[in-house]
Amino acid sequence: MSDIDEVFTKLGFGKMQFIILFSCFNLQIWMTNEQLGFGVVIAGASCEMRIHDRRLAWLMAASFAAQMVSCFLWGELADVYGRRRIIMITSIVANIVSILSACVPEFWGFLFLRSVGGFFIAASVVCLMTYLSEFTKISLRPRVLTIMSFSLGLSMIYVPCLAGVLLPLRMEPSSWRILLLCNQVPGIIGIIILIFLPESPKYYLSINKQEKAMQVMERICRMNKGKEVTLNSLGVESLTQPRLRQPSQKHGSCYETKVLLLNHAKIMWFFFIIFFSLSGLGFALPIWMLRVRVLTATFPDWDTICSHMDEVSPDSRGHIECHLTYEQMRDPMIHGCVVLALFMVTTVILTWLSRRVVIIGFICISIVGCVALNFMEHPNLILISFFAIIDPLICSVRLAGSMLIDLVPTHLRGKVFALISMTGRAGVLITSVYVGYTLSHICYVTFNIFIIVLIVTGCHVYWLPSEFQRTSFAN
Repeated sequence: MSDIDEVFTKLGFGKMQFIILFSCFNLQIWMTNEQLGFGVVIAGASCEMRIHDRRLAWLMAASFAAQMVSCFLWGELADVYGRRRIIMITSIVANIVSILSACVPEFWGFLFLRSVGGFFIAASVVCLMTYLSEFTKISLRPRVLTIMSFSLGLSMIYVPCLAGVLLPLRMEPSSWRILLLCNQVPGIIGIIILIFLPESPKYYLSINKQEKAMQVMERICRMNKGKEVTLNSLGVESLTQPRLRQPSQKHGSCYETKVLLLNHAKIMWFFFIIFFSLSGLGFALPIWMLRVRVLTATFPDWDTICSHMDEVSPDSRGHIECHLTYEQMRDPMIHGCVVLALFMVTTVILTWLSRRVVIIGFICISIVGCVALNFMEHPNLILISFFAIIDPLICSVRLAGSMLIDLVPTHLRGKVFALISMTGRAGVLITSVYVGYTLSHICYVTFNIFIIVLIVTGCHVYWLPSEFQRTSFAN
């Protein structure tokens, strides 16, 4: 029997992996459009939907609460029915629901449909990195997953650029509705490509379907090496992988979840804390950054954010223009460029430094950004401080995810990523509601609490073992 990771090394990172990467890349752009890019849509919809701070907080909370509730369901189904099938079905449903939400005339219907969309998009959040990683040899996995994360930066450039063109227009239907429809295009492209792609061979091995795993690997072999090359010609007659679940081994969703939370409690709880904090701040704050920048844009004098927020009522929309300008989209465009550049730099840094060291370094940068927001008055310095908080944490979430994939055997990955994604979504939900209810009342507390949270998170990353004992998750 040949180890499947050794076979992937022989086959290299070829045509099949590039096509899978392109599909996942487009799906990740769409997912980012639907989550981080949604803040730009809301900025354009604030007048028509009468969205003030608390409505914004609950709109984001409802979407991420739906994701949090559904994550474990999708993780279970992905381990049973396969990653590709779950991604494809749920992405189609989420895409349709998002298109319908662009047609809703009032806030509460919009809130409902965004929550339903969040319920189904959670499946891609749970499964997408796992699906791509299971076609990639271990040594390339961190860099390939980081390259897929370039899509976050591209999405954060794509949405504001399109918004800068559409939102200033006075048109029917409203320009923000057209923007929301345009945000679905990358998802449609990714789904169409995914239809023609195979299921993960590692998933087939995890459910003891050797023949189907061989068929998928044969297809990869022919695409990467040419039609004349077969697995037999490379000396591969059958496949195996480390830490396969034995047929006689007791299993079941409740049993395996119990094993994860009890037998491996220390490492799992470390990852819960890490994902809660990094996801909460990294994915909730970009929406509030745009909100704050738009709210404070018309103040004539330079001052700190908190001084400006003292003058804004929490239930008002401040001085927001109903038709935003291209200039107001410049900050999100710059933000996307910074995120993209940071992921590129991270890809290079990983050549020399371990993921744990990089994450700790990024957390330190975010702490400096939180401190700086207390004092910065110039609008550009405030923007840089926000970038320093948010962008390193977004990169850190992806790096922590790749660490977890390496740690967990195939038959547990869906469940583990579901649990971690639930924790991350809980972080986003709580952070969003917390900022919504404190920003206009106790602004200085809002950002300084994050310093304490980041210090605790950095300590937990430091306490993670530098060399994971993979066999510890085998049973």
